[in-house]
Amino acid sequence: MPVPPPANAQQVFHGEIVDVYQWPQVQYDGTTATFETVVRPDTVGVLAFLDPHTILLTRQEQPHKPEPFWDIPGGRVDAGETHETACRREFQEETGHVGARWLLWHRRPYVGLFRYEESLFLTTDLTLDPRGNHEDAGERITLVPTPWSEVVRLCLAKKIRTRHAMLAILAMAYDPENQTRLQQFLSAA
Repeated sequence: MPVPPPANAQQVFHGEIVDVYQWPQVQYDGTTATFETVVRPDTVGVLAFLDPHTILLTRQEQPHKPEPFWDIPGGRVDAGETHETACRREFQEETGHVGARWLLWHRRPYVGLFRYEESLFLTTDLTLDPRGNHEDAGERITLVPTPWSEVVRLCLAKKIRTRHAMLAILAMAYDPENQTRLQQFLSAA
């Protein structure tokens, strides 16, 4: 469920994907200013490990973006879905695969100008789904099995679109605690 606006906020715009709210906010000096926030659907993403050293990245094209971009599978959480259900659905739709083992790596609420929650999952033990993938009409997705070292390089070069995924990957690569957590997940039977 998206992070709600403050209780005194009034909705000033309702769109297909986002809603905009405004409210009077008392400042530290006693004056009042109008604040705004955009409430959008929660999002999920998945780092899919083909093996302990290879990630399934996507190279995507969308009609409103001028250049193809690197990303991880994922998307919006639909009404009534849990983050895990949405992640499994998005992963199957974008890759045509299903994962046997899943781990919620983190879930982060955003409560600033944009309000929503973002979850990152890990999966492994992938198999092809006989239903195949089901891209949205506005996306072209190429699956790219990518060595872990290249994934880290892409993150260091800020080439992966999903920033929270880049930060998580860099933590997995360079932070001992995150390295241990990742290795425990990848080595579990």
